[in-house]
Amino acid sequence: MPPTPILHALSVAIGADTAPDSELLRRFADGNDRTAFELVVRRHAELVWGVCRATLPHDLHAAEDAFQATFLALARRAASVRDGSAAGWLFRVARNAAGRASARSARRRTEPLPDRQAADAPSVEETAAVRERAPVVIEEVDRLAAVLREPVVLCFFEGCTHAEAAARLGWPVGTVASRLARAKDLLRARLVRRGVTLPSAGVGAVLAADGASAAPVRHVLGIVGAPVGRIPPGVLSLTQGVLSAMRFAQLKTAVVVVVLAAGLAAGAAVPRTGSAAPTSDRATLARPAASRAPQKDKPDPKEREAKELKALKGEWRAVEIEADGMKLSEVGSAAIVATVRATFSDNDFRFSMMGNKGDFKLALALAESPHRINLTVQGGGENPDAGKVVHGIYERTGDTLKFSFDPKKTPTKFKAGAGQSFFIMERIKDEGEELKALAGEWKNAKPSTAEQVHAGTEDFAITLNIEQASARIKSGEVDETLAIRVDPSAVPPTIDLVATDGKENGTKLAGVYFRQRDKLMVCFSADAEDAPRPTELKPGDGRMFLVLERAPKK
Repeated sequence: MPPTPILHALSVAIGADTAPDSELLRRFADGNDRTAFELVVRRHAELVWGVCRATLPHDLHAAEDAFQATFLALARRAASVRDGSAAGWLFRVARNAAGRASARSARRRTEPLPDRQAADAPSVEETAAVRERAPVVIEEVDRLAAVLREPVVLCFFEGCTHAEAAARLGWPVGTVASRLARAKDLLRARLVRRGVTLPSAGVGAVLAADGASAAPVRHVLGIVGAPVGRIPPGVLSLTQGVLSAMRFAQLKTAVVVVVLAAGLAAGAAVPRTGSAAPTSDRATLARPAASRAPQKDKPDPKEREAKELKALKGEWRAVEIEADGMKLSEVGSAAIVATVRATFSDNDFRFSMMGNKGDFKLALALAESPHRINLTVQGGGENPDAGKVVHGIYERTGDTLKFSFDPKKTPTKFKAGAGQSFFIMERIKDEGEELKALAGEWKNAKPSTAEQVHAGTEDFAITLNIEQASARIKSGEVDETLAIRVDPSAVPPTIDLVATDGKENGTKLAGVYFRQRDKLMVCFSADAEDAPRPTELKPGDGRMFLVLERAPKK
């Protein structure tokens, strides 16, 4: 039975609770057990603080923000950490948070801030050497496969013995030792190629030796569970950025695995081209036309297929995606969804997302309900998955298309589950048709995002007049009409607002956008007019990210 609250609190205070991190985080996620979370923080404070200080050696304040953001992200994702030790998870998140804090600091200052702990460094030469190689070592550790990175973090950065690491990871002691040896060999070779040598004290010596007592643990415990308004803006911004990146990476992986050739075609039960034992679906789709002669009272299947392929021909964009049981949230994953394209060309099909592309041969089975769509992976000898088949179903209604894929079997319903993906797509229109779809008044979605409030754009409103190809922007005291241009075929789609001022070419505000029915997300650079166009549709420093909703017609 679990310990009583008093005994549990005492065990945390003296570090006697030996429950694995996953158990402690489950207690926190299920019952808001703050003492359990505190123990996880204290266990790994030195690791996280070391990563943040090594990445931000000249900026203690930014390191503190990254440290707090790492554990705040852990609090919000506690239920998703299932490993016995959270060390590996925290290592990667701390590096991400510290990297974001470093980039933010670089934009806001040109001279390093004074570091009140610099005087505690052992020597100028030694400190300089550590600061030079620490970020490189951390980067290379982060590049290791998880099975190698986990024991490195525990043994080299947290000081665990092989037996202690084995207990936390649930591995045999021999496995920990062998994987550590492999990791050291890989790290040494990679670092030598980058001109970095490890200190005689080993990998763990590269972290700043400030100690856990110097880590701002008290600040973390004070903001966990606090209202958003009580969390320092810098920490909140970093946390949101880290969580967004995690969702981005997780969902990108899920979609790639389920949709692109390397993942969709997985499964030994699916035969390659030329297999002696084709599946029934494949046999049906591949059967010669002569063996299934059309009945006189039914249209010719070949003619029907040719007509359907012609109707599908062209480029389609994603509106909604669900993959592997996860629904891509509207704001958090807009950067992913806005890049998804499906292109039909006769019997060829191309799917692309975030620069990844998969080429397939297309076959339809229109007699089935819902219609079946099977994709055979292309690529010849260069693609080890060439010849494998992806099974799917689809439904087209005018310029809207929905389809679902599963790597193991043909789906029967349009839904997303384990291993199955579901897409709703719209045909990409030309600029004139897209402007018609955008016509009307758009106002900020409520509640406004933190980025909008921070940028002072929470009262932003835009009215698009398609007949005049203009946009009227109202925000605070600003009320201005600008020319509007869009390119819906760009990845992601682009939008330009141009102030002509009576000239042929005037000041331009260049951005990217994503339209999802009656919701519109727009991202501009907030640094200056005529600034470079953002490359991603996501919140961030130096960007004005707007979430707008179509206003009801008056």
